Amino acid sequence: FQTNYLPIPIIHVDYEINARVLEASRKLGNPLDTTSAERAARKVALKLEQMLFTDTDYAFGTKDDRSRNKIYSYINYPDVNGIDLETPWDALTDSVAIGATIVGQVLEMKQASIEAKHYGPWMLYIPTAYETLLDGDYDSTTPGTTIRERILKIDGIKGVKVVDTLPEDNVLLVQMTTDVVRLVRGLPIQ
Repeated sequence: FQTNYLPIPIIHVDYEINARVLEASRKLGNPLDTTSAERAARKVALKLEQMLFTDTDYAFGTKDDRSRNKIYSYINYPDVNGIDLETPWDALTDSVAIGATIVGQVLEMKQASIEAKHYGPWMLYIPTAYETLLDGDYDSTTPGTTIRERILKIDGIKGVKVVDTLPEDNVLLVQMTTDVVRLVRGLPIQ
């Protein structure tokens, strides 16, 4: 038998609520200012998102065990099917071909996933810079149909999510099954 680890990070943001204010809230029904708690929860959620879309290593254990005890992100997982976007989506200039180019590249990503025996369903993650681009018309022959709507018509693609922390010009198509990605929650935010 070998030792395996499941590193579960503890993400903490410090805040406090004065005991006197808390007791007054409990006994007298005074409203409680939860601004600090909300800010702390947002910071914890942001850190979790950054861990999911980062190239930083998070590992636990000895140096020899690091490869087995690592928390991988979507970006740094060693066994990915990389597709090169020859031109970043926000640098495409031919307004007629933008929609077709983007949809063609999404289909290329889907095909690479299928060839690796991953058959969906998929989630498409895009950086913030591409958000409004996908709301443009797909082409002039189908006004009112956006590039986003056209992508969502591709069988198996369940959604398009914008990620603020995703590095520029990275687009991810991830099969959303537990054998591909699993988020382990030791404890919810509390």
